[in-house]
Amino acid sequence: MFKHVTVLLKETVDGLDIKPDGTYVDCTLGGGGHSSYLLSQLTEGGRLIAFDQDEIAIQNAKEKFSSYGEQFITVKSNFRYLSEKLQELGITEVDGILFDLGVSSPQLDTPERGFSYHHDAPL
Repeated sequence: MFKHVTVLLKETVDGLDIKPDGTYVDCTLGGGGHSSYLLSQLTEGGRLIAFDQDEIAIQNAKEKFSSYGEQFITVKSNFRYLSEKLQELGITEVDGILFDLGVSSPQLDTPERGFSYHHDAPL
């Protein structure tokens, strides 16, 4: 399972001034900590689009947030393609975008991921 402890969660997300029926983008889905909080603040009219390049993160989030149905959309892509991917989804406006830049715990803790400085592993 993809586990990551989100730090400064409320402080980060509160800066978005969330509208319960708004459309938001989490450009760095990872373990889903920010996405979880954002989804908890949305009503049925709100939606969250979450980006990640990591198939493990995408699959984990799809399972974790399956109860949100069409309110939660995953995009397996680098966020540099944000505009293009939102266009493909027919989304022309969003109410907020979140970037949590840096590496996440699973990338460092799992040798097979190739980022660990604790363990030797092939790159």
